[in-house]
Amino acid sequence: MSEDLKKAIEKTVDKILAIESAHKDLPILKTNNPSELREVIGAELPQDAVSFDALLHDFETQIAPFLNRNTSPKYAAYITGSGNGIGPVAEFIKGYYNQNALKWNNSPIANELEQLVIKWIADFIQLPAYNKGFLTSGGSMSNLMALHLALAKHCPEREQKGFYNQQPLTVYCSNQTHSSIERAMVFLGLGRDYLRKIEVNDRYQMDVPQLKSAIKKDIAAGLKPLAIIANAGTTNTGSIDDLEAVGEIARQFNIWYHVDGAYGLPARALENHFEKFNGVELADSIIINPHKWMYVPFEASCVLVKEIPKAIHFEPDYLYTENKGSRIESSEHTIELSKEFKALKIWFTLKYYGAKQLGQFVENDITLIAHLGEQLGKHKHIEIEKEHALSIICFRWFDPSASDDVNESININALRTIEKEGEIFITGTKLKGKTYLRAYFGNPNRTKEDVDYMVSKIMGTFQRTIH
Repeated sequence: MSEDLKKAIEKTVDKILAIESAHKDLPILKTNNPSELREVIGAELPQDAVSFDALLHDFETQIAPFLNRNTSPKYAAYITGSGNGIGPVAEFIKGYYNQNALKWNNSPIANELEQLVIKWIADFIQLPAYNKGFLTSGGSMSNLMALHLALAKHCPEREQKGFYNQQPLTVYCSNQTHSSIERAMVFLGLGRDYLRKIEVNDRYQMDVPQLKSAIKKDIAAGLKPLAIIANAGTTNTGSIDDLEAVGEIARQFNIWYHVDGAYGLPARALENHFEKFNGVELADSIIINPHKWMYVPFEASCVLVKEIPKAIHFEPDYLYTENKGSRIESSEHTIELSKEFKALKIWFTLKYYGAKQLGQFVENDITLIAHLGEQLGKHKHIEIEKEHALSIICFRWFDPSASDDVNESININALRTIEKEGEIFITGTKLKGKTYLRAYFGNPNRTKEDVDYMVSKIMGTFQRTIH
């Protein structure tokens, strides 16, 4: 490493720490105005090089002020992980060595470490049999890969013949399932019309009798059921399907059984939450996102299986390997060829914190979301959706003396105000046709004091909205 590079690294670290200190009281969301951002960052391609000091200055003035503070305890939007303290170290090392795991022999350690951390992830969620699989960019790609593997197992002729003159294939999920499944239906050529969105019960779990009825109806109509997707922690409410009952139906009809645990499955590492996931061991494939509730920096998701079905028979001459031995070539199974060294930041995180401490972080999030519910529940006009089994809670303003339209307007305007002011960041969703505010906790640095601050901001916004 050159002396210039060493100095650049030192300057960068110092600059980031200084910016972090100066920006600690800035809003979580600086702006929601695209024009403001475009005016600041400019549009012209740089023609000449600039000094490193000038580059850092431009970063400090044009980029840093507008970064969402997603690592802040006051951030509780979507399901995005907070990252962790050791992750940036791994990311720097990854960038410096620039490994590409496109073939085993192009980076043996990247390929072997990927399989090792997959085994560790399976061990962490207490599913050691699911010790094979692949790292991907996120849950959307992992869900697409899972359906791809289902096709490899149940429709091997697709590789050569495509779907021409084949029975239409059907896929089943609940109406609370992540939209990535519908996206996968489109990108795999299966078609939205063949995705069956099953209704849910009052706990937002897939209606099992309706699922079975839908499968029978499709078979009678000459269609071929391909896969069932069950949820182990939905995006809306964190609800967990009856994984055992759904798995038994998949087994009965010989359908690929996929469990989307992108968010929720790390809670299975906790003794007092383990039984919520009974039946996940029946799955053919599972996904989990370490960049969510294992606090790994983006991007890091994975598909877990017991055995990898042969999914792509594709090896051009320039990728030929004569003596593979026990090597696992992910490019023979996945969509990607070039592949960054994702495993490194997972390895760093699991080694640095250890499984026990990561489990304690998850437990803390669950405890604090319950505290948020308790504090909000003290206010008579706050209606809390009862299903919050993990670390998501949905709530709304409800005044029984006001009309539905008035209550709806109050909740919508409160969401808009919270986003505009940016002091905390939560999102909204629709449940049973009504607007709810929604908070997700996935940050090991959050405290009760942070939660109480959020409550004061939320209630203050409601009060200003109704007056």
